[in-house]
Amino acid sequence: MARKEKEVFVNELTDRLRTNNNFILTDYKGLNVEEMTDLRNRMNKIGCEFKVVKNTLARLAMKNLKLESLIEYLRGPTAIAVEKTDIIVATKTLVDFSRQHQNLKIKGGFLEGHVILPQEVESLAKLPSKEVLLAQVCLSLQRPIVRFYGVLQGLGRNLIFLLDAIRKKKPEEVKEE
Repeated sequence: MARKEKEVFVNELTDRLRTNNNFILTDYKGLNVEEMTDLRNRMNKIGCEFKVVKNTLARLAMKNLKLESLIEYLRGPTAIAVEKTDIIVATKTLVDFSRQHQNLKIKGGFLEGHVILPQEVESLAKLPSKEVLLAQVCLSLQRPIVRFYGVLQGLGRNLIFLLDAIRKKKPEEVKEE
């Protein structure tokens, strides 16, 4: 790769990582071409780019982004999974793949401005998907409203029973006088 090509690659990688604020660094040593193709296809299906990078060029991109703390992860064969839509789905895909193929190792990553460790990536993979989390939030917001409605309904029902009891009792009182 000529110097000019390397500069273009570093600039493109820097821009890609800057615009997609979430990415995961992996070690793919030991994966064959078929397994790498399978992983790339899985990642592409979910809108995530999986790209093998040279560590020296990735280090330059990290320096451009002022992410020097990630440079320590750039040893050995490195591929970067750049998330474009949902980081939870991307982490689930990578963690599932690494369970099926022991050669894929998660080195760490970057999530919303913070460096994350491999254990944290695995914890992210255990979270429910974005849609499930949104549904849970909606349900938790709905619960108090439903309970309040039930209380109001109960008050109205009790008022009706009270008025009905008074109505039934009144004719008896009138007869006695």
